[in-house]
Amino acid sequence: MSKHKLLAGLVLGGAAYAAYHALDLEQREALKGAARDRYNALKDRAVDYAFYAADAADDFKEALNDRLEAKDDAPAWQTAATADDDPADDIVLSSAEVPDLAPDDAEDDSDESDENPETDATDSDAE
Repeated sequence: MSKHKLLAGLVLGGAAYAAYHALDLEQREALKGAARDRYNALKDRAVDYAFYAADAADDFKEALNDRLEAKDDAPAWQTAATADDDPADDIVLSSAEVPDLAPDDAEDDSDESDENPETDATDSDAE
């Protein structure tokens, strides 16, 4: 059965190829233009359907949020604190907004190790 389908496909494909080359130049261009128009119409319908599907998904999300807001026992993700509630949790986008470290804290750490270099050397010599 599949051999007959293959043979029929080859015969029809050959006939279509021969018929295309039998057309004059104007008819070929008209055929190409009609094919382009159908392709563009199909592409436009696919894009329109994608926009329709995205709109339907947004409408569904809005309806779901409205329904959940009406409930008394809202899920945890809906009652979680937002960035407006606690500004300390905000992400800092500019280095000008970062508080500087106290210079005393940074110097105290380095001073402790430098204060007694002689005692460290004497302690190691004593052992």
